Amino acid sequence: MNWRLLGWLAALFGGAIVAIWLAATVIGWIFSGLAALIKIALVVGVVGGLVFLGWKAKNALTGGSDKRQLRR
Repeated sequence: MNWRLLGWLAALFGGAIVAIWLAATVIGWIFSGLAALIKIALVVGVVGGLVFLGWKAKNALTGGSDKRQLRR
């Protein structure tokens, strides 16, 4: 049996496993970063929508804009 060849094959196999593990780790980081960005966008959208609806409700209850009516 050629032990030197077996050593090379074992080293290549181990290197391939490490490379696959590193690639999977980096891909996991990318997906978790995208998930965090999506969550932030959803929070900003919901808060912005609530602020917009509150502003519209305030304008509806207080009579619209700040322009004063001219009375004669």
